[in-house]
Amino acid sequence: LYRFLDIDRRQKYLGKIETITDEMYDYSKIRSWGKQFLHNHQTTNMLALLIGALVMEEHKPKQANIWKQAAVDVMEKTMFLLNHVVDGTLDEGVAYGSYTSKSVTQYVFLAKRHFGMTHFDNNWLRMHFWFYYSTLLPGYQRTIGIADSNYNWFYGPESQLVFLDSFVLKNGAGNWLASQIRKHRPKDGPMVQSASQRWSTLHTEYLWYNPELTAHPPVDHGTPKMHVFPNWGVVTYGAGMPNSQANTFVSFKSGKLGGRAVYDIVHFQPYSWVNGWKSFNPGHEHPDQNSFTFAPNGQVFVSEALYGPKLSHLNNVLVFAPSSTSQCNKPWEGQLGECSHWLKWTDNGSGDAAGEVITASQQGETMFVSGEAVSAYSSSMRLKSVYRCLLLLNHQTLLVVDHIEKHEDSPLSLVSAFFHNLDIDFKYVPFRFLNKF
Repeated sequence: LYRFLDIDRRQKYLGKIETITDEMYDYSKIRSWGKQFLHNHQTTNMLALLIGALVMEEHKPKQANIWKQAAVDVMEKTMFLLNHVVDGTLDEGVAYGSYTSKSVTQYVFLAKRHFGMTHFDNNWLRMHFWFYYSTLLPGYQRTIGIADSNYNWFYGPESQLVFLDSFVLKNGAGNWLASQIRKHRPKDGPMVQSASQRWSTLHTEYLWYNPELTAHPPVDHGTPKMHVFPNWGVVTYGAGMPNSQANTFVSFKSGKLGGRAVYDIVHFQPYSWVNGWKSFNPGHEHPDQNSFTFAPNGQVFVSEALYGPKLSHLNNVLVFAPSSTSQCNKPWEGQLGECSHWLKWTDNGSGDAAGEVITASQQGETMFVSGEAVSAYSSSMRLKSVYRCLLLLNHQTLLVVDHIEKHEDSPLSLVSAFFHNLDIDFKYVPFRFLNKF
């Protein structure tokens, strides 16, 4: 548009861009987003700083170079850290993950175009397609809501998917999934994108789309598959399928705070420029180790808490009583970091919270998964093991078994399980046979 603007408009817009970019640069040195990697605010704001610098470099080259160096330094560290995340996920979940990936894909494109730096072989980028495909419930409209979430994506993901196809996958799967999501977009209700998000990735979707890549689904599409995200600690079954009576979806989560790579980097400190948990912000995560969801026949029956207070029971995990260290819902206590609007990842050992997927296997349409989450609970509860396993027997029946062990001096005597549903109420209907209950 620049060549269509008169001199006055050019100067006015350049002045505004310069002012805002300079403010962004100053804020990057004092605001938390300037220090916290892999967080949606950081990637979005650093990309804005970089774009402002690229626009201004012909007009204010000295200042623009300072801005550019600051943005590239952070984004290169971001790509370095993402290379450790070998399953293509983001700990903030699919909704906020789409917020972050929108900016990451744009940065990768600009870094190649302006600086000749290539990230197309990044481990995270190479697996990022599955973060969209293997988190989709049957029908291509709703995703798993692990961590703070709405019902699906904040930004895109059509833009991210056509980017992946054009520059990374080059096999048509990204174009195919983007077309399925576009085709099945809800026209009304809570799954509709907000006005501020709906059009913000349309230009990059248009720029990156490659029509020479014929759209077709991944190999073995159409058969229910189990997918394991080892870094995220998430297992899904039946994702990426059309909506039909026979298509059932199950998810299970038991992972480390921040994901395995970030958790290990924080705890083992291999890089001097990473300052423990101060360099990250998992506040959008939930107390949800050993959590699960279940959508028999595609109908959501047990769901996540989406974007709400960080209460363990809303994430379908076990809570215990009586507990003297409970911070809410006394005498009940759930997992570390609960009870606030954000996960309290810096309080009372919360930074050590971890679950682990123990086993995950599939045979035909039967799926078995299990996890251990004792490290996600306070040591004051004196628990030895909090083990949960799920067995999908058929497309309508999911068996959930909890095994709990505690030390002899544990103060706990009660356990409670709550299964959350956002759409329908659970009602107990007594079974009646021959006029007898």
